[in-house]
Amino acid sequence: MDIARIILQILLSLMLLVSGGGKVLDLPFSRGNRDKLNVHPLFWRVTGGLELAALVGLVWGIWFVPFAIAAAIGLVLLMIGALVFRARTGDRTVLREGVADVVVLVVAVVVLVLDFLTLAR
Repeated sequence: MDIARIILQILLSLMLLVSGGGKVLDLPFSRGNRDKLNVHPLFWRVTGGLELAALVGLVWGIWFVPFAIAAAIGLVLLMIGALVFRARTGDRTVLREGVADVVVLVVAVVVLVLDFLTLAR
């Protein structure tokens, strides 16, 4: 179970590196998503910063599980917010592009459950 938890945390961290890094650095792919969702640039960068903070928590959480739990909880809340922003647009194309958000949400929930099970041992 520990190996699965660690692998999922690393994979989730890599996804957050791309997503959060793109937002913080204002890369073109990220800017396009921001414009589709009609999000203020400052809010977009703050969201990227929160994703990078979750990345740090997940990586540090490999050795100290409570950090991973806190990061996973924050990430679940962040992904729920992302899905709300996508639903708010009402555009089917934007909603279909939200599959990645759903995947991150599901993986974050799985990581959260595995971390709780690890802590309970």
